[in-house]
Amino acid sequence: MLVLESLIASRLRALTAFVGWQVREGCDDVSRISLPAVDVRMSGASVTQVRKPSASVQPEWAVTFVVKRGDSAAQQLDAAFAAVIGDLHNWRPSDPSGRGWTDLQLARVQPADFADVALVGYEITFTTVAVFNGQT
Repeated sequence: MLVLESLIASRLRALTAFVGWQVREGCDDVSRISLPAVDVRMSGASVTQVRKPSASVQPEWAVTFVVKRGDSAAQQLDAAFAAVIGDLHNWRPSDPSGRGWTDLQLARVQPADFADVALVGYEITFTTVAVFNGQT
């Protein structure tokens, strides 16, 4: 399931909207100081259905943008928002393990909360679902 983190981040790195941005994964061991930045991480998961011997799991993928407050902050965030929605909403990830995921669907948009008041950003959450098999 966490392989989707790299797949999502790779798609975003390829977008011209993020040239000059640090696109990082939640599991990456990198400095989190560089700005502007996009952070991709799983923020949780729901179990949408359980049937013996399988369960449908619905992870939530948070894509968070962060920029410095200033005259161009709103323009940067608006462009990032449009690029992420345009690239990820309705995209179906192809898991190298062969797990069949549903299309990513936009689930929520909310302001990001930062300890540093000089920063501003938003978190966009997408969901997808796959079946995980247990013991028969």
